[in-house]
Amino acid sequence: MRKLFGSKKRKSPPVDTGGAEEPPLKRERKKKFSLSRKQVLYGLLVVAGVIMATIALRIILGGLMEDAAARTEYEQLRESFPEIAGEHPLPPEEPDEEEEEDFDLRNLSLDELAAINGDFVGWINANNNFIDYPVVRGRDNVRYINTTFFGTRNTAGTIFMDYRHARGFDEHVTILYGHFTRDGSMFSSLINYLNEGHRQRNPNVTITTRDGRTLTYRVFAARMTDAWDEAYTVGIHDSARAADVFPNVPANTNRFLLLSTCTRSSNNDERILVFAALPGR
Repeated sequence: MRKLFGSKKRKSPPVDTGGAEEPPLKRERKKKFSLSRKQVLYGLLVVAGVIMATIALRIILGGLMEDAAARTEYEQLRESFPEIAGEHPLPPEEPDEEEEEDFDLRNLSLDELAAINGDFVGWINANNNFIDYPVVRGRDNVRYINTTFFGTRNTAGTIFMDYRHARGFDEHVTILYGHFTRDGSMFSSLINYLNEGHRQRNPNVTITTRDGRTLTYRVFAARMTDAWDEAYTVGIHDSARAADVFPNVPANTNRFLLLSTCTRSSNNDERILVFAALPGR
């Protein structure tokens, strides 16, 4: 008879789990999945950063290329009309008596400039030739913000007169606008006039008008301001207020030129305003 008491109980055979324990495996898989997700997120952030940097670089390079293109246009214009522009690289050749023609080269050039652009009203030279450009007056104060003298679409634009000045440079107060560009062209150098010493060394702003007159204004003040400065309204509504609104107005003067530009500040309303007067008027 078998012994029922004192016999050893057999153990059940272990369950075959493939040589690995289930709970640790699940934890390991979850850990690997979590790390992979972080890597994907990091990769997306890197790609987004590269895209944003590429866009920013394209904007900067695009602006610099536009500035360069505009600079080339205006340099060619100065070379084509040296008798008006402030730059005179070579003295004019003396014509032979037999070849000398009876006409004014300056007036001929002014007519040619007007033929290129019917909005042409004059030429400005100032700040030791750093400012040396044609001036236009459009139907509004928008067109020439992003259009060159030749009609090319370009953020450098053109130096333009406030469209409300129907009498042009014969107004008691004439306002000219120009961009503050990356390469220092157009009206960027107006920032120098904020220094009193610079104003004293470079006081003259010369305007050659469409009808051939030469007007030499003298800079007497400049200030950092904003687009809502009261000076912008003088001459459009009541030029008699000039003495009360403009700083340090010279005595016996009633003809003024205001040069206005923006700045590179993040404040889009910030402006540099330069004041000049026509002596003896």
